[in-house]
Amino acid sequence: MVSKVTRPRVTADVALEFLRPRFSEIDGVELLQGGEWSVAFGFSNGDQPLVARFGRHREDFEKEFVAGSWQLAGLPCPRVLDVGDAFDGSFVVSERHFGSKLADLPAGRVRLAMASLIEVLAVVRTVELSGSGFGIWLAPSCDAPAPSWFEYLVGIRERDEQRLVNWRVSLAARPAVEALFHRACDRLEALAIAAPYERRVVHADLLLNHLVGADNEITAVFDWGNSLAGDPLYDIAWIVFCASWFPTIDRAEVLRLAKRRFDVPGFHELIAVYELHIGVGSLQYLSFANDDEGLKIVSRQLEAILEAL
Repeated sequence: MVSKVTRPRVTADVALEFLRPRFSEIDGVELLQGGEWSVAFGFSNGDQPLVARFGRHREDFEKEFVAGSWQLAGLPCPRVLDVGDAFDGSFVVSERHFGSKLADLPAGRVRLAMASLIEVLAVVRTVELSGSGFGIWLAPSCDAPAPSWFEYLVGIRERDEQRLVNWRVSLAARPAVEALFHRACDRLEALAIAAPYERRVVHADLLLNHLVGADNEITAVFDWGNSLAGDPLYDIAWIVFCASWFPTIDRAEVLRLAKRRFDVPGFHELIAVYELHIGVGSLQYLSFANDDEGLKIVSRQLEAILEAL
């Protein structure tokens, strides 16, 4: 089956024509590695390196603007210069930071990069997020819809289809996966009562959206479209849950480093709850995207988590 995830069909030449009226000394437009929902281009405006991204969801780029305004030591969020409408969607232009993707690092550097990433998460924990509510926050108010972190977590079973169109139909076409989905939701609803009433920033898509410098420091944290208002420990669960896609990540080492930095009551129990939530959400996304290989991987992970619980 073919994935239903779509990105705007923007070429470097088209991006150049779009950007030229907005920047006086534009030069060197090049296609970069984009995300699932956007296409990205690097370019220069005089001696200033910039990135332009084009996507379907302006609300994601508005959140980039908010994140770029935090400017905290140890949290390298690129500043945003412009956000607007383009090509039946939207665009954002931000400062360009340089570094390597985690997937491109040699195995010997990954442990050091993970230690640096956990230190970045310690800074993220200090961000004072305005607004109220829990779950996916919206810019500029930073309000989120759920009245508590618990209610956000257990609301995953009734996730809307605004972005993941017809995920329920796609899930129902895979009866074994659907049965696992409801079993995991039932267990999540029983365990999530332990979730703290904490409203901090959660990135919630971190492994693909940061850059690592030559000294293994984190040089950029970007793509805040999935960011949540809730418990920052969720980001640690995200890292260890996604380790199946990053074989150089040592799950036990990440948990050891994180527990030393965030020694909160019920650390391991909360990680399990958040991994359940991430797994259930992954089944929804992968069903929507018709990614049957991904569904096999996540199904095995969820079965292992449920057995351990």
